[in-house]
Amino acid sequence: MRVRRVLSRRAAVRCVLSLRNDGNRDAARRLHQGLVMKPRTDIVIVHSPVGGGHKAAALATAEAARARGLSVDVLDLFELAPAFVGQSYLTAHLTGQRAVPNLYGSAYFAANHREGLGVFEPLRRGLDHVAFGALAARVTELAPRAVIATHHLPLVVLGRARRKGVLAAPVVGVVTDYTAHACWAERGVDAFAVACERAARELEEHGVPRARIARTGIPVKRAFETVADVRDPARGAPLRVLVTSGGHGVGPMRAIVRSFACLEDMELTVVCGNAPALVRRVQRDADRLGVRARVLGFERDMATRVAEAHVVVGKAGGLTVSEAMTAGRPMVIVGAVPGNEKINEEMVVRAGAGYAALPQHVGPVVAWMQRASAVARMGKRARALVLARAAERVVDLALERAGEAAWSSRAA
Repeated sequence: MRVRRVLSRRAAVRCVLSLRNDGNRDAARRLHQGLVMKPRTDIVIVHSPVGGGHKAAALATAEAARARGLSVDVLDLFELAPAFVGQSYLTAHLTGQRAVPNLYGSAYFAANHREGLGVFEPLRRGLDHVAFGALAARVTELAPRAVIATHHLPLVVLGRARRKGVLAAPVVGVVTDYTAHACWAERGVDAFAVACERAARELEEHGVPRARIARTGIPVKRAFETVADVRDPARGAPLRVLVTSGGHGVGPMRAIVRSFACLEDMELTVVCGNAPALVRRVQRDADRLGVRARVLGFERDMATRVAEAHVVVGKAGGLTVSEAMTAGRPMVIVGAVPGNEKINEEMVVRAGAGYAALPQHVGPVVAWMQRASAVARMGKRARALVLARAAERVVDLALERAGEAAWSSRAA
């Protein structure tokens, strides 16, 4: 489709030249104005593959926009950067979370203010512009009505492009946790979509005017909203547990599965992400211990897997939490990394929509939920914790800012 769009545009340019040559200057002028003024796409959505959640939020927003008949281009930031840049960033991020989570958390909080990097901040910005500068050129080429970013990295480049007048379309940053780190508060961003009042307040503390902050919720696909309310399993019926790891196979999956040994009336679906070796190891563990488990790799239809489950077990990434809460499924959270994940975990636990547990304690915690018939009431609390139709709200915000930008341009 993209090739056809480019070819048709080139054909239109040739048509303009032909009309001019034939003396039809008025027709040529009208066609040229249409080429210049009409956006090639309605909305550009940018994400980065630092964890699967940022991409999931981007795809959910794209789904909501396309449902309205809007044209959408979804861009992966790292595909527009030198290969070594994306790989180095991703490796550093995942290594920090897995190997030294406490150090990762300390760095998170140390940098959680606009001067967090001190004298190194100009250097960081310069490197980001060099590494990701192609993004601004690509977005400008697409000439959208609005730009949405579901990760903070694109905002460095996009915010600068807005400040310099290079990018005409407004930029909306979608904060994908229940807290807002200072790295999100980039100058030049027209609006921020947040999940909760805490995140809005934190952005204000980082210098973002309140008028630029909207509480939309975190975008998830529509399928999670249509999941039926969870019920406690009937006496003698199995409790179905979904164990998730994220797209990169992160988390103590084997220890979690082993915690269900000797527990009756439990059925597990274990999603291991892009980690084939982990799938094999987890399945061997389950078979050896007599745990009833279906072990999967990367799963594209997480909404169906969540709908099948009574309880979701996983990390406290913003999208994992949002998808489970939107579907009305209580969580048992394992291995939350200090920083944004711990804050997400705290929100769920305080609301009575889930528990935090060590990997070896997950099975007993879920068994207690079953004995106490706590699943249904916790599921109701989960669903009440998040805003419905968050993806549509984000699209509304982007289009609203696009309308304001168009008005300002005409007034100027």
